Amino acid sequence: MTIGPRFPQVLSAASEGADWAWAELYRDVSPALLRYLRSQGAIDPEDCLGECFVHMVRRLTAFTGDEAAFRAWAFTIARSRMVDSWRSAGRRPVRPTGNVAETLDLSQHTPGPDSGLEQREAVRAVLDLLTADQRSVLLLRVLDQFSVAETAAIMGRSEGAVKVLQNRALAALRRRLEPTGTSEKAPRRTGR
Repeated sequence: MTIGPRFPQVLSAASEGADWAWAELYRDVSPALLRYLRSQGAIDPEDCLGECFVHMVRRLTAFTGDEAAFRAWAFTIARSRMVDSWRSAGRRPVRPTGNVAETLDLSQHTPGPDSGLEQREAVRAVLDLLTADQRSVLLLRVLDQFSVAETAAIMGRSEGAVKVLQNRALAALRRRLEPTGTSEKAPRRTGR
């Protein structure tokens, strides 16, 4: 969801402390931030989201840029708050281990009333097989549609590192999701 051409007005009003503008910014960016925080194993995603907005309120006057830059800035803050929460708790996020075959079997039956929930759980279980950085890159690049440069800025990595993480994540998913016993690989595409 984007605010669109009204973004400069909303941003200006928010920097002056207008409650309606902050409410609009919150409605726009909070669902994606919360999804990101949850998917990355934030200890308390809702609390972390609140801390993100407190930080944004305090630092909004220093922000310059368009709506896309604001979203990237918000994700950068979210990642920093999440890492801070991990450090203060003295641990990294817990990544549940699971059997990919069982997860895929669960998602192959006829959809029922909770099929959306089951599909989300299946996706989450597959993403949990990746490293935290690989998962973060895929979510930022694919789900939130950030460019390589924006993803690099959010993660504090180089663009090359983001590309490598994305390629390794996709390769890991491909390896883990291939049916067992498949010995024939698809031919590699050339740059023609």
